[in-house]
Amino acid sequence: MIALSIGLVMDILDLLEFLISRFNNVDEAFRKIISTSDTKTPLITLRVFQAALVALECGKFKGPDEHQRLQAIFRYLDPGGEGSISQDEWRVLGQLWNEFDLTIREFVQFLIIAFGEDLQDAWEALDDDQSGELSEEEWFEAVEKIGYFGPARVIFALLDGSDDGDISANEFQVLEKYKPKPKGEKRHPHQHHHHHH
Repeated sequence: MIALSIGLVMDILDLLEFLISRFNNVDEAFRKIISTSDTKTPLITLRVFQAALVALECGKFKGPDEHQRLQAIFRYLDPGGEGSISQDEWRVLGQLWNEFDLTIREFVQFLIIAFGEDLQDAWEALDDDQSGELSEEEWFEAVEKIGYFGPARVIFALLDGSDDGDISANEFQVLEKYKPKPKGEKRHPHQHHHHHH
């Protein structure tokens, strides 16, 4: 995997969150994006990509640098530089999602080993000034203090669901969903993580 700049990681995460909240998997999202355009080929061009996000009312990239940011995501998904994304290339998003998912599960496992089953205890240890939220700077200090040296930045981006640059106690509770299931308990086949916006 190419080393990504933090801005691009955040943007890819935002795109994934947006897609996952609306589709069951990345293939379904691919088909939908193709169907929003009049293209006859099963390829997503930059124009189709941008137009589809507008049509799907994705507001995550609003701002003066929207075009540049979408272009950077597009380039990442079109590593050969052909100017279009095939379904196979698009599936990289699915691999990334699985990697992010695994990262979070491993982090939760770490917290449980360090602080026990109740994630509230972990939160209180991280939020040591009891302000009820962690800025990005506080987050990096806190996870280092508890001895976690995994991809803290990715976890921050995933937890900051409101994209306001802070993690609230509420946002932190999302981690409950990633706790390992007790042995013998069946997982429901249809548990999609729907992010609230």
